[in-house]
Amino acid sequence: MLNHWRLAVHGLAVELENHVPGIEPALKQVLSDFRVNELPEGFSATVGEIRRYEVAEVQRHVSARAVAVPQARAMLELYRDGENYWLLDERWGLTEINLLRGRWTSWMLANPLIDPLRAMEQAVLWPLAQLLRPRGLYLVPAVSVVRDGFAVLILSPFSLEPELEAMVRAGYRIIGQRWTALREEDGRVAMLHVPGMIERNQPPRTRSRQTPAQGPMDPLANWVDLMGVYLGTRQNHAFCDAVLLAEPGRRLHPHLRELNHVTAMNVLRRNWPIVELNPQRRSGQLPVRLAQHCRVAELQLSRKASDLLMLLDSLRKSPRPTMATAGMPALSLYVPKVRQLAG
Repeated sequence: MLNHWRLAVHGLAVELENHVPGIEPALKQVLSDFRVNELPEGFSATVGEIRRYEVAEVQRHVSARAVAVPQARAMLELYRDGENYWLLDERWGLTEINLLRGRWTSWMLANPLIDPLRAMEQAVLWPLAQLLRPRGLYLVPAVSVVRDGFAVLILSPFSLEPELEAMVRAGYRIIGQRWTALREEDGRVAMLHVPGMIERNQPPRTRSRQTPAQGPMDPLANWVDLMGVYLGTRQNHAFCDAVLLAEPGRRLHPHLRELNHVTAMNVLRRNWPIVELNPQRRSGQLPVRLAQHCRVAELQLSRKASDLLMLLDSLRKSPRPTMATAGMPALSLYVPKVRQLAG
């Protein structure tokens, strides 16, 4: 089965051929808003193809001269030969990217070890992000929201579904709930809407409380589109005012530590949420731009989702560190827990 997609992703043309029906629902969830009937004449399109993993076919596309590229992401192996890159992920398959030709091909295993949405992200969004970046558009796995003109980008290693729902209830509008597009505009970093879903935050259950599965499960059952649940909360565009980098896990007490721009630049580079091919190129310097134009803070989340709202209000009202305070300790904000007395 072949499904051909023509996309206009925030002004950039993309053509995609999908031969794997299993990821079609995930493609529709994330890319349908960008789908068009025809691409304008004269536009150079980024081209991708999703194919079933066949050993003989894959072997013909892998170069014997490819060398490993060091990177810190677990489960991933990255190789390079000139302008060709190969990303090998044993959970779902292999991607080949040619930066010079602006093309990629992903081969997906018949039985991936990750759900269809994550597999689609690795097979489609990750290579697309690499190829659109030199054209000025950055696709980043990050949450983005705005309220009353204050826009925030949140980089987190785990799902922020409880916090995002609390923010929506408090009047925030969603730009991206799992991925966000970023672009430099008029000397600032603009955040652009990307549809999608966010993983539900499921509390751990004991074996005694677990029930046997009743029939085939919906592969996207553990995901929710909050913009579909809370209608009217979609925001298409906002300029980024602050970037928050969430530390792994939740603790008893929330904590927000704002960084001066020198420290922020290094921390953003070190914790950038997506592996970038050739990050030294000018097109790969977005962390530097964010550090220059936005407030940057390290974030420790608590087990109470609404605590993030208080931290954001405190950040918004506090003065921003300047060049004069670059050598001073970074600002720290805490939300105290009120001890409840027995009556």
